[in-house]
Amino acid sequence: MKNTTGSRLGVARSKASRVTVQHREAAVSVGRIGLTGATLLSAMLLAACAVKPEPISQAEHLKRAQDDYKTLYSTYVPLTEPLTLSDAIARALKYNYDAQLAKTEETLQDRQLDLAMAQMLPRLAANAGYSWRNNDNAAQSIDEFTRARSLDYSFSESPSHATASLELSWNLLDFGVSYYQAKQQGYRTYVAVERRRKVIDGLVKSTQEAYWKAVAADRLLPRLRPLLVDAQHMLDAGRQASRENLVPPLQGLDYQQNMLSVVGQLKHMQTDLNTATVQLASLINVPGDTPIQFAPMDLDMLPPNSAVDPRKLEEIGLAMRPELREEAYQEKIDQQDVYKEIIKMLPGVGILGSLNYDTNRYLFNPNWAQLGVNASFNLMSLIEGPKAIAAAKTSVQVSHQRRLALSVAVLTQVNLSYQDYLASAQELDIAKQINDVEQKIRVASANASQAQEEPEADRVRRELASMVSEFTYDRSIAQVHTALTNLYTSVGVDLVPPNADTDDLPTLSRRVKAAIAGWEAGKLPELAMLTPAPATTPAGAAVPVAAALTEETPVTAAPMKATAAAPAIAQTTSIATAQIAPAAK
Repeated sequence: MKNTTGSRLGVARSKASRVTVQHREAAVSVGRIGLTGATLLSAMLLAACAVKPEPISQAEHLKRAQDDYKTLYSTYVPLTEPLTLSDAIARALKYNYDAQLAKTEETLQDRQLDLAMAQMLPRLAANAGYSWRNNDNAAQSIDEFTRARSLDYSFSESPSHATASLELSWNLLDFGVSYYQAKQQGYRTYVAVERRRKVIDGLVKSTQEAYWKAVAADRLLPRLRPLLVDAQHMLDAGRQASRENLVPPLQGLDYQQNMLSVVGQLKHMQTDLNTATVQLASLINVPGDTPIQFAPMDLDMLPPNSAVDPRKLEEIGLAMRPELREEAYQEKIDQQDVYKEIIKMLPGVGILGSLNYDTNRYLFNPNWAQLGVNASFNLMSLIEGPKAIAAAKTSVQVSHQRRLALSVAVLTQVNLSYQDYLASAQELDIAKQINDVEQKIRVASANASQAQEEPEADRVRRELASMVSEFTYDRSIAQVHTALTNLYTSVGVDLVPPNADTDDLPTLSRRVKAAIAGWEAGKLPELAMLTPAPATTPAGAAVPVAAALTEETPVTAAPMKATAAAPAIAQTTSIATAQIAPAAK
């Protein structure tokens, strides 16, 4: 009995001694691990302090500028033939960087839509891991009732083992939120299309205006330069005569003042004409110093008379303007936020399934499949949810009111553009008459100068007046065409579809030429789905802006032979091309 007891005591002491040694070894290992961890943490902190980026150096900025300069010049497409208006607009649509930026932004929104739709898929994760420890994960158990040890130290996990799993999870709440987020992104792609339309419309307006100014410069600069030289010579001669007292002082000063005025006007006109070509070159993406040869145009052709109903323009503007369409899509985007907040108030139901593998040699089943379902409900959503829904609905109301306010601005722009077009047509008629008279005076003055019946200074002033009238006439022609473009863009009618730049340059130029012909022939899109405006305004109702236009002045447009190309954008209204009808009297 004593031997048995002694043997048990020896075994216990041996176990206790072994446990003590293991604890000491564990303490040493923990100390080593702690030291290693502290070292790694210090290294990470030092690395974090070095995250602050350095500013770009001046040399790097210079290198970037040189690279950008080379890139810009490498993308220039040279002019190989005389430039027409349709060619200029086609080149601007295809090569201008603003148009390319709008196209890239539209592509970005398409990619974001693909990403949003992919985020609706369930989560499928492949996991792998490896675990190691320097000793066994041994533990003992305590009896709940007797508080005595029920087992000796034991373990069921290998000190080192690898794990792998394939997990599939799906949450109904996350799916609902992702669904409405994808719808929002889908509407944002349409917003990008409308913004691209707006960029294209602005580019067409700028190119058309710059083209007509450059054409005027091409006609007038060859005449202006020798006239400026003559005026400068006469000014120098007048100063020389005053210095030598060949003329009375007051007469000499009056002469110099007149010639200085002539020289100043000529130089101002020269600067204005020179900048027109540079602006056009920038828009069509050619170097600013490129000599541009223009195709011959009949500038003396007067536009025919036609009339348009301003109320029809208002209807088309409210339906077609890209800004209003963008706001309509924004209202739908905000409406999806309401649905998202409603979804967030629902309980979240999740499904989880996995395939697992573990190299732990003590496991009886190292491979197993697992399936589970869980549900959760945020009780605080009962308080937060109604407030979030109310805020989202208010956001929808804000979008609606913003669209209505923008609609008023659009109606104003439409009517101002219409009146500007009428005024520019009248100014063109007056400018043409003045130019005809000035040209006759110039011819008579030249004949009188040759017969030595008129002083040279008077001849120069006559020549200047003739050039100013011709300059004004050319600008009036440009203003008529610019006003016509403004009128069409104010109602949201596209010259070409936004995706027209995918065509090659000759094809795009032909499409632009046909569209310009339709514009200048007075074509407008017919919105078949629009409800016709009432013939009379009810008593007490607000009078629309167009109702104030009681007198219909004929709208003038340059005659061409083509039909307008209808915008190739998916619309809820059917669009057909129709001739502008004469205004009712």
